[in-house]
Amino acid sequence: MGKTNVEYADEQITVYPAPCPFKCKYCWSQQPIWKYRTQWADPIQYARALANTRKPRVVVVSFTTDPYQPRELVEQLTLKTIGILSGSKHEIMILTKSVLVERDFPAFVRATNEGARIWVGATLTSVMPLEDEPLAPSNPSRIKMLQEAHQIGLPTWASIEPWIPDKTYPRQIIEATHMFVDWYVIGRLDYETRFGYPKIPKGYYTKELKWVRALFDELGFSPSCKPSERGYHIKRQLQENP
Repeated sequence: MGKTNVEYADEQITVYPAPCPFKCKYCWSQQPIWKYRTQWADPIQYARALANTRKPRVVVVSFTTDPYQPRELVEQLTLKTIGILSGSKHEIMILTKSVLVERDFPAFVRATNEGARIWVGATLTSVMPLEDEPLAPSNPSRIKMLQEAHQIGLPTWASIEPWIPDKTYPRQIIEATHMFVDWYVIGRLDYETRFGYPKIPKGYYTKELKWVRALFDELGFSPSCKPSERGYHIKRQLQENP
């Protein structure tokens, strides 16, 4: 909970404590380091505290574990958390791999019509299913979910992260989604050897980023550290360690 270590958001709310049931190979919430980087707190109480703050902030739901994991079907903690935040001036950035979020689209539309700003976002690691995400809904289903969110007027974003060499091809993802994704975030694969991946050669991302930036420019997307229409953000960690 609390301040994030990413530059595009001010706050994060982790609705459900680790471990995440999707068990993605690259997820650091599966590792002991998670205990030292993030502490879980009651999401309802934290959302209420945030809702009472005057300064508008960008809030990610959820930053550590997926907010629309199976238990959300019964507990609905994510829907309640977003409901509380939607009555504030904060910008809400939902980040999920689950099509369960579609259940709440009508509520998001109603809140948007009343002045809320709710972004529906998905983590995309490929345009195809990825074996590194054994229990998560597939990338194609997430892409379809974003398209449906866009069709009903909700702002959308995609987190192309982690960028896994020889598995994640950002250009393919962007080409497949740019008509219905408003804003992109791109980030590197961290702790690769700890998660069983080969060491990433120095300069790998530098070469590929050249073509990614050129594609964004061609499609009319501009660099933007905060969520915006037709914008993209390359995370600082990726730029500093390419």
